[in-house]
Amino acid sequence: MRKQMKMGMRVVATSAMMAVLSICAYAAPNVMPDGQTFDAEYYAAVNPDVAAAIGTDEAALYNHYVQFGKAEGRLAYEGDTGNTESASENSENTAEEAENNTGSVITVTDEFLQNAAATHSYYKYLTAEQAAQADAVAKGIAESILSNPDYDTDLAKVRAAAIAVLSYTRKGVYGNDAARYYRSPYGVFISGNYTCAGTARATGRILDYMGYTWQHVNENQYQHQWCVLTMDGQTGFADGMAGLAMYGDGWASGDSITIELENGATATWSLAS
Repeated sequence: MRKQMKMGMRVVATSAMMAVLSICAYAAPNVMPDGQTFDAEYYAAVNPDVAAAIGTDEAALYNHYVQFGKAEGRLAYEGDTGNTESASENSENTAEEAENNTGSVITVTDEFLQNAAATHSYYKYLTAEQAAQADAVAKGIAESILSNPDYDTDLAKVRAAAIAVLSYTRKGVYGNDAARYYRSPYGVFISGNYTCAGTARATGRILDYMGYTWQHVNENQYQHQWCVLTMDGQTGFADGMAGLAMYGDGWASGDSITIELENGATATWSLAS
């Protein structure tokens, strides 16, 4: 059986950035680097569906809260009142904003989705039921992203998709499995087996449900794989294994990517064979 080359991700950033990525769970509310009060233990306890999907890692739970939970009316810590609105009001307002925001709801056709599935060979070796399970997760992530008015650019939406895929890999196992789930969205979302091929396809399936057309870089090759697409009128890329999306052609220009963070520091992603 053909084996995928394992690509290691190394992140070099400031201590604040590493604090967000640290693997730990706090028993009391913690002030995150962006100023938000968040209690990972509480969030996991009151949202068992989230904990079942992504585990109890603080960084993963906080990413979920920022990307999806806050807009869904989930509370960040015991005693949280949902900031200025109740959960129900927040949910209603989010839905209203989604209706008024062009592109904020899934409008892709079944034909578009079927053509994308055929083009990218998502579910080779899998049953129709397994494909439907993975599609349900991809669709749910896409809906959460598109209904969030904070994601007002293609880049913001695509980056949220890449980070969502990264969150799933944190509770999975890297490497080939006999059933070949590793190469598919099913492996990433359901069975917990993944490689760069699988994360590329998992990211791509979310992009399908958001209406984007994308290309699979290095598909079926012994090289790192990712998605390339048009974002905000220019070429961009998304890498679910790194949780990264940016303008440009991604790793095609070299083995490392450096970005400037909002606080002026830099973060570097590097590939290592």
